[in-house]
Amino acid sequence: MGIYTNTNSAFPSQVVSDAEKASWEYGTQVGQAIEYEWFGQGRTNGNRYLTSWNQFHQLRLYARGEQSIQKYKDELSINGDLSYLNLDWKPVPILSKFVDIVVNGISGKSYDIKAYAQDPSSIKKRTDYASMLYEDMVAKEYLDSLQQTLGINLYQTPNVDTVPESKDELELHMQLSYKQSIEIAEEEAISSVLAQNKYDLTRKRLNMDLTVLGIACAKTS
Repeated sequence: MGIYTNTNSAFPSQVVSDAEKASWEYGTQVGQAIEYEWFGQGRTNGNRYLTSWNQFHQLRLYARGEQSIQKYKDELSINGDLSYLNLDWKPVPILSKFVDIVVNGISGKSYDIKAYAQDPSSIKKRTDYASMLYEDMVAKEYLDSLQQTLGINLYQTPNVDTVPESKDELELHMQLSYKQSIEIAEEEAISSVLAQNKYDLTRKRLNMDLTVLGIACAKTS
């Protein structure tokens, strides 16, 4: 049974060999198919790009309370005559208030950047540290009695107060308290870049687009 391919699509077949997909000709076909999908119908008949642009423009106007009032006039006019009506046609910006509430609600959900090192060296450091804590935890009574009778501190942990009481405490300590210098440096670097780029402002604009248009995107470099 052969693999079904859609012959009506402008895109080239997806089931060709990797060598063919790597060729310039195949890439050109994909690019032309994308161009046709968005701009193929021409400017007069409208196309996907222009349709989306107009739709987004209308949604933004509604969100700001600046939409066209012509359709309201058409609804209320008598045979096209508005002379009998004495109305303030300015749209009441009710929607903009609710847009702000939703956007502020999304923007208010803050998050902390957490970095976890995944390289073998860092994992070994984390494992060794956890093993050291576990050994001190298991031998705590014995080590305490040694310290009291002989005055010798044989704890491997620098701070005795951080030795956990149980396995659950140990897991919690490793999740919340243990941090390698490379992880701290990575978190600081990311936070610094976001602060320098004023990412909070960008995120608010993204949240506005998500609320009003239902789609948002940002370019990172």
